[in-house]
Amino acid sequence: MKERLITLATALVALAITLFLLVPPQPAEPKQSVPTSSDRGQAGLKGLAEWLRRQGVAVTSLRNRYRQLPEVAVKAAAGNVLVVSLPAPKEVQAAEWQALQDWVERGNNLLLLGAVLWRPDWSRQEACFCEVKGFLEHFGWSLQEQDEDEDEDPQPPPPDRQDFRQKMAAVQAEIQAQLPVEDQLLPLPDQPLTAGVGAVSTRTVPALMRQTWLLQSQGGDNLAVNLLLRSDGRSVGFWQISAGHGQILLSLAPDLFSNRRLGEADNARFLANLLNQSLAGDGTVIFDDYHFGLSELYDPDRFFGDSRLHRTLALLGVMWVLYVAGYSNRLAPVAPQQQRLSVADFVEVTAGFFARRIARDELARELLRHLLLDLRLARQMGDEGEAWEWLGRHPGIAAADLATLRRVRSGRRVPLLRLSETLRQVRRVTF
Repeated sequence: MKERLITLATALVALAITLFLLVPPQPAEPKQSVPTSSDRGQAGLKGLAEWLRRQGVAVTSLRNRYRQLPEVAVKAAAGNVLVVSLPAPKEVQAAEWQALQDWVERGNNLLLLGAVLWRPDWSRQEACFCEVKGFLEHFGWSLQEQDEDEDEDPQPPPPDRQDFRQKMAAVQAEIQAQLPVEDQLLPLPDQPLTAGVGAVSTRTVPALMRQTWLLQSQGGDNLAVNLLLRSDGRSVGFWQISAGHGQILLSLAPDLFSNRRLGEADNARFLANLLNQSLAGDGTVIFDDYHFGLSELYDPDRFFGDSRLHRTLALLGVMWVLYVAGYSNRLAPVAPQQQRLSVADFVEVTAGFFARRIARDELARELLRHLLLDLRLARQMGDEGEAWEWLGRHPGIAAADLATLRRVRSGRRVPLLRLSETLRQVRRVTF
């Protein structure tokens, strides 16, 4: 019983070590909503994908890098729309930007939703828009940011004269400026893409609104249309930009068409206008889900996070513990196998013992003596001399074999293997 308890305890310890090594630690923070076509949270785009499907629009999820775009949109080589949210957790490689540029230049459209006017949780508070700036430069566009000139206020009193209330008011104002607030983007009048659009709902951060983004052309053939202005009316928040034979729809607000915002204000109307102008009849709306963790490639985080893997490991662990600790003949004492010795085994062991203990020269002479003794008994000879004379006259014995026997008789050393072959040959021709 004691041995069985020790076996069970050892098995449980081994199982715990195996699970500790195989299963990665789970993140402490709750799962956040991300802009993918399968996310039902506030930041997800599943509502947009379902709405488009019900309208008869072809919708697909890109779960590979941008190099696979031509294989995803198989119905039409041009007139497709790719929905991209930036910055994404998975970095976009340089080769992907080049593939995306070629795809847009062939007549496709890129709807780029940038986390600029406010930064959701999925953006991880990243402020750099460098990749988008570099991407636009390939098409001859320059996107720059500059701080707005603040109105000149009376000079505040020196710090030593400021009372505590003034200092606390300044700190509270700065804290409020860092918090997102409900806001709107306003359409420019007399634009076909903003027809029927009164306002587009979004969120902004007052501190980020202090920066103005300017889009400038580096070539004479470039064309850009300002579609939406910020609520303060100072700068643009949405552009329609020409890019080769295609176009880029650039938004500085990341949540215009999210599950939370799509049904507010005129967000859905604005998106419908964009798709009516850019999406071909057989075109496809593609959601970039790969850079937010949905991949058809091997992803170790998703593999170890799959509940099916955990259930399989648990089942195997339970079955293994039952196998180790359960009653089985495998745990019974092993009975020693009884071996029966034959006469040949005894002779072989004895011969090996003497072969290791007797000198080679003496063993060779004894082998020759047994040959002569067997020959005398078989031929009715008187002594060894008569046997030697008979061997010398025998026509079947070669001269080399006879010389080997004489070397042994005279006490000279002869290899035992060679002597054994000679004796076997002599016995074969004489008996």
